[in-house]
Amino acid sequence: MDQKQPLNFTLKPDAITRRIFWCLLGFELFIVFLDVFINHYEWCSVGSIRRMINITREDSLSNWFSSIQAIAVGSVIWLTAISVRKQMGGDHYKRRFYCWAGIGTFFIYLGIDDAIKFHERMGTAYHVLLFDDDSSGANEGVLGSLYDFFPSYTWQMVFGPFFMAIGIFIIWFLWKSLEPRKLWYWFLVGIGLYAVAIGLDFVEGLDSEPYEGIAAFFSTEEYRIEHLSKTLEEFLEMLGTTTFLIIFLKNIFNQSREWKINISEKSPS
Repeated sequence: MDQKQPLNFTLKPDAITRRIFWCLLGFELFIVFLDVFINHYEWCSVGSIRRMINITREDSLSNWFSSIQAIAVGSVIWLTAISVRKQMGGDHYKRRFYCWAGIGTFFIYLGIDDAIKFHERMGTAYHVLLFDDDSSGANEGVLGSLYDFFPSYTWQMVFGPFFMAIGIFIIWFLWKSLEPRKLWYWFLVGIGLYAVAIGLDFVEGLDSEPYEGIAAFFSTEEYRIEHLSKTLEEFLEMLGTTTFLIIFLKNIFNQSREWKINISEKSPS
């Protein structure tokens, strides 16, 4: 009987990450194309198809893609945490493991959050419980004053401080942990894309009519400007997540230039 020969796969990290980036970017641009032309400009008359590719809907293709991509980022970071755990030789490595694991868990949470719109719905629940309930006195205190002062979506007021604190910690930790240094600068690019997306979301939630002047300038309807702003917001968020995925893939590849996966068949007794 012929002896089975082992299978060896040789993967080049730079080529893999480059192809992954261009494939994901191409798919994101394809999603934007579908939303703008097939959905918004109604190249397709079938409402169910348009709703499926509407980038602003919770049950759309773009929302599914964003959720999966964020969970993929968290999974790669968890692999990084596991590889750090394998190197444990003291408290320093233990702290690094918990930090990586925490960041990975946070990105997985972002993917789940994006899938079920957790922060938006919790922001709405916060508003209903504290301000729409006549028996609650919260609207007369500090919370009520803060809510009256805050001009945009309630979720940003509720979750914004927590997300900002986590973001500062991640930036500080990755500044010390990402090698080579250019990965950290690319991480700042990803953070910047997220920041612009959140800024567009903030403008969208303003009580005033922020798109009226832009619509008048381009001689178009206000709802078109609003929809294109939402499309740009979602695209920047997806591109930011893609940037994070490539950064963490490069980082985990840099931890060891050789990775082996052994799948052995148990020898017959």
